[in-house]
Amino acid sequence: MVLALLALLALPLSAQRDQEDELKEVRRRLADARARAQELKGQERSILGQLERTAEEVNLTRQVLNALRAKERRLNDDIKRLDGQLLVTESGLVRQQAVMQTRLREIYKRGRVQEWEYLLSERSLAEIARRYRFLSLIAQQDRRLYGSIKAEKAGIVRDKADREGKLMALAEVKGETEHEMENLKTDEARQRKLLDKVRREKDSKEALAKELAAAAKKLQKMIEELERKRKAELASRSAPRPLPGSNYLEKNQGSLDWPCDGTLYSDFGLKKHAKYNTFIQNNGLDILSRPGAPVRAVASGRIAYAERFLGYGNVVLVDHQSGYYTLYGNLAEMLVAAGNPVANNQVIGTVGGTVDGPILHFEVRKGGKPVDPREWLKRRR
Repeated sequence: MVLALLALLALPLSAQRDQEDELKEVRRRLADARARAQELKGQERSILGQLERTAEEVNLTRQVLNALRAKERRLNDDIKRLDGQLLVTESGLVRQQAVMQTRLREIYKRGRVQEWEYLLSERSLAEIARRYRFLSLIAQQDRRLYGSIKAEKAGIVRDKADREGKLMALAEVKGETEHEMENLKTDEARQRKLLDKVRREKDSKEALAKELAAAAKKLQKMIEELERKRKAELASRSAPRPLPGSNYLEKNQGSLDWPCDGTLYSDFGLKKHAKYNTFIQNNGLDILSRPGAPVRAVASGRIAYAERFLGYGNVVLVDHQSGYYTLYGNLAEMLVAAGNPVANNQVIGTVGGTVDGPILHFEVRKGGKPVDPREWLKRRR
């Protein structure tokens, strides 16, 4: 029974270890982000840089909070399970002790000598042998009962200690959660203060617009360099150029699944930036979703880039070959790494949260140049 219980618990324990590792990793990233912000305090001149760092801290703090709340739920579930387990074990122990008390009273009343006298009083040797086996079985049953009671008592002591440990861990997690909630309020207040400054001050708006344009140009150069390398590699291998219309994106233009659930927040083209209150060229779509919503690759390919990029947050760039790329920005988590192959509809990250809500930035590039993603995605009613 113990082995069966351990087998049932093996998978959840493994999952819990993975979740603990994830919590440690996001804590480390948050500590690094806060350390960088502290080092640059008062020295940062880039408005976009300040906004990005603040957004990163807010995003990571939310991830820590979500992980802590998940841990709190697991601990509560474990405590409930142990409470139920203790109730069953203690009830079983009471029954076993009652049986043992009855047995002890019988032994006290009759005594061991009487049993042997009763055994030897039989005239038939076969009957004596049968009676001996019967008494041996009773003795074995008594020993098993005693061993079971001893094991049940040890199990109750162990489960109670485990429960106490989980209660202490739960109290600690609740304290950490309250602390991180205060940190989140502080981070969000700082983020709002920066955004208000940008909205109010003309100079800040103009500076931010220039920085956003520079970030877009930098991203454009990176993608153009990737495209140049791709073409050079094809030429070096004397590989034949793919026939026009043979790429998956070309063949499925207008019918690709959207990268995440949600509603359109900002369209392709020159738009007034809702967050920064300034006009910028939007090279893709912004999709309002929910924090932590899965983000899926719209087609198979290979991960060309998976890192933070100034102006775009955490970015995953997928190379679909034939000069086609898709970009997924403002991710809370990146679940892939550069060089990884990716399948159609594979989850590559999760939607990050901002003061204005959880928004995914999505782009489609053809020959390295941005094109309107709505020409490639399924029409939404």
